[in-house]
This record gives sequence, C-alpha cells and structure tokens, in this order.
Amino acid sequence: MRRFASCLLLTLCIQLALVALSAAQSIDGLVTFGDSLSDMGNRSVETKKPGIKFRENWVKILADPGLLNVPDFKPSGMSYYYGGTNYAVGGATTEVTAAMNKDRNRGQHLTQQISKRYLNPTFNKDGVKKNALHVIVIGTNDLMLASIGIDQLATQWAKLDTVGVAVAKSTESQIQALASAGVRRVMWGDLFDVAQAPSVVNRAKPFGASVSATYLAAITRAVNAHNTEMDAAIARLQKANPGLTITKLDLHSRFADVAKDPSKYGFTEVTKGANDDKHLFSADGLHPTTQAHKMLAQYAYEVLTKSKPVAQQGAQ
Repeated sequence: MRRFASCLLLTLCIQLALVALSAAQSIDGLVTFGDSLSDMGNRSVETKKPGIKFRENWVKILADPGLLNVPDFKPSGMSYYYGGTNYAVGGATTEVTAAMNKDRNRGQHLTQQISKRYLNPTFNKDGVKKNALHVIVIGTNDLMLASIGIDQLATQWAKLDTVGVAVAKSTESQIQALASAGVRRVMWGDLFDVAQAPSVVNRAKPFGASVSATYLAAITRAVNAHNTEMDAAIARLQKANPGLTITKLDLHSRFADVAKDPSKYGFTEVTKGANDDKHLFSADGLHPTTQAHKMLAQYAYEVLTKSKPVAQQGAQ
C-alpha cells in the first residue's frame, strides 16, 4: 500500500510539473510595456549606434533560455521601429499623469506605447503577436509626479488615492485595446508600496517628521487604491473578454515579503539604497539591483506556470 501511495504521489508530481512546463511553453513570444523597471534601453536605440548593450532587467531575464526562452527579445524603439517587442520606457506614466504634467516624458506614456506604437501597423511592422504574453507594469511614476503637484501639496495629498484609481482605469483601457486587437494573454503587475523605498523616504525628510509621515501614508493609500481598483478592473476585463487570460503579478506582496525577511531572498537589508546584489534597491534607492531583477523574473515565471488560464477555457 505504501509503495502504491508513493508511486501515485510521484505520478501526480510529474503531471503537475508537465502542466507547469506546458503553461510556459504555450507562450509564443513576449511583449512588454511600462517604465524603467522593464525598459531595456529604448532611449539608447534612438542614437542608432551599433553594438548597443541592452539592460539586463527582469523581463529580459524572463525571456532568456531556462525561463520563457523567447529569442531576440529587444527594444521596440520610439521614434522609429527597432524591431523588438519591449516597448517600456524609463520615466513613463499612464496617460492620466502625462496629461497633468503636460507629458514631460515626451510622449512615452502607456497609451503611446500600446495604442500609438504596438497596435499601430504603421509603426509596428511585425503586427500584433496575439499568442504572446503581454506584460504591463506601470503607475509608480504617476504617483511620484502627482504627489508634487500644486493641488496635492495644497491639500497635503488628501486626494492622491484618486490618482491611483485613475491610473488603474487608464491601464485597464489599454488592456481592453489589446484584447480588442486579439491579444489572448496579459500579465499585469500591481504596485509595490513605493513609500517604503529608501529614495522616497529620504525625499520626504525635508518636510519634517509630521508632514513626512502624512506624505508617506498618502502614497501608501494611493498604492492600495490603485491595487484595489486593479483587481476590480481585472474582473471587468475577464468578464468582457472571454478569450482573454489576465495573470496578476503581485509585486506588492512579494516586495513586502522581501522587506519583512530580506535574508530569505538573499539580501542583507532593504532600508538603504546600494548598488550591489546584497540589497534590494540600487544606488538610487528605488530601482532593483541585478540580483533583485533575477528574483522578480523567477517569481514571474513561477506565477505563470502556476496560473490556470480560466478565461481561455470558455473561449471558442
């Protein structure tokens, strides 16, 4: 009986492993949108210099052999088509904050990335990759820029959470645009609590202890408001698009867990920015180190292989 049970358990483990492998292998390509977390060097390719080295970030690692194995994953370009499928641009926001700040980032917001470039056959000569995994992580820059707006400063950020909600809805509209174009699989990353990032904590110190605490608490509320609205948006999108599968990448929970127990993930501490792999954040106190990017790529891969394409089961 014990031998039978052991064989049964082994068979079950093999089947689960095969299902996970199949889920990853069914992804035909990788298309990414967002900000500096995912940008591989779209600004660099604008120079048109030969031999450009692309940034080794989490989406690049996710595309590498051993994980999704997506060949020739590279930047898309901005003013001209470079030929890649990474549309993310450092400093990008959604259209919401681009409008508030008169588009300081020169037209690189999410709507430009998706609707004006990727879904535009005049720019994207290779067309929409309907069976590829489309990854979107955006919103942190929105909250950072909005928080220094005159209206937010005047009210001590009392309405910053409304920006978080608007950002989630703006992203939702772009995912709907992807779905309408036939895209079948999206991974949408929520926002980690950027109020815990060393650079943001330091940025708040000149306000004084009381105002600083108010500022950081407002950012946390805005992040939570975004993530709550994002969950609701995913439900709406799934209902409206039976052929679309949306996988949530819970960056908020993962970063919180790293902050709680850094050693569990191979980090020394996360309260100071340092450009080495013992820290979660780089020298600027916000962007992940190489080791942290590897952690995020592995986490995303695990989420993908464990996710069940519920929406696709009802698709015709």
